[in-house]
Amino acid sequence: MTRLRVLAITTLFPSQADPGHAPFNRQQFAHLARRVDLEVQAVVPWRFAPPLGRARSPEIAWREWIDSVEVRHPRFVTLRGLAPLNAALMSASVAPALLARRLRGARYDVVLGAYAYPDGVAAVLLAKAMGLPVVVKCHGSDLNRVPEQLAARLQMQAILPKADRLVVVSAKLGERAQELGVSADRIDLVYNGIDRERFRVRDAREARRALGLPEEGRLVLYVGTLAEHKGAGDLLDAAAILAKLRPEVRVVFVGDGPLARRVAEGPPNVLAAGRRSHEEVARYMNACDLLCLPSWDEGLPNVVREAHASGRPVVATGVGGIPEAVHRPELGQLVPPKDPARLVEALLLQLDSAPLAPEALAALADVPTWEQSAAELEASLRRALR
Repeated sequence: MTRLRVLAITTLFPSQADPGHAPFNRQQFAHLARRVDLEVQAVVPWRFAPPLGRARSPEIAWREWIDSVEVRHPRFVTLRGLAPLNAALMSASVAPALLARRLRGARYDVVLGAYAYPDGVAAVLLAKAMGLPVVVKCHGSDLNRVPEQLAARLQMQAILPKADRLVVVSAKLGERAQELGVSADRIDLVYNGIDRERFRVRDAREARRALGLPEEGRLVLYVGTLAEHKGAGDLLDAAAILAKLRPEVRVVFVGDGPLARRVAEGPPNVLAAGRRSHEEVARYMNACDLLCLPSWDEGLPNVVREAHASGRPVVATGVGGIPEAVHRPELGQLVPPKDPARLVEALLLQLDSAPLAPEALAALADVPTWEQSAAELEASLRRALR
């Protein structure tokens, strides 16, 4: 089988200056690059907008190699408050560099845009201008929250149905894509994978000692952006209730974001761990009794899969694709969003229930690997060629 030459366009990709940005794309693309010839145009917002990750534009190299993948970081001008222009500005900013690459002999078989707007819309515009098939990969908020902006939604409704294939990370996200006019027969469900070497069952007491966490008592873990739409505020309210009902239950927040100060000043049973590396997150998974993710909207968050692979149940909101992962009571509990009282009930029910052995839970969850995910993404890219 001939190796595909794939051009990926996205703002969701790391750099040496910010290696922890968008780890899901980093891992999937690293495995995809073992199967295809991959070049990543990891576009960087420039000048008039805040950085998407932790690094600013001047700190990011124009070209580098990450996990044996060639990564270029063209800049595109963004205007604060004028997000509806971003897709057009991204296309206009990337086009000259792509034209120069093609004049120097670069050839591609298919374009992959990762994140529906502005990345995916820009990828469709650029691919059609180059006469190439295009696949758009959607992650969650790009179909759940971005379409709430009228101008962005109108562009998505006009452009996304022109993609040859549209990849979604959960079946529920596929329904959202159809609401935007994408034909069901063009949608491919490709679940994200996880690193099964990193996220696996290990001894909890040993993990707690390594992290300096209390060896006694129960630990509830939150991993993610500390933001309202991720439910971090709801979990803080639930922690305050737990502090009175079950003070021996501690809630550990791993991450940073707008609510970081509120977390740091939270109830006495709250531990603020800050942002941690992917390796450290795996240790926290092993140290906890369960993971809690009370998001208001999601695609299918990797932290749920990582918790299951670590043998830990999950208490989460039944939004997006989360019910596709927490599909049996042995794997956890689902609650409605924005309801701290119900969240407390579910946390206590899970903590007080007879848990499945970690190895048995991990086997029951049947979490895909990144190798499997990359193979399915390659299959979608090949369908676009046909």
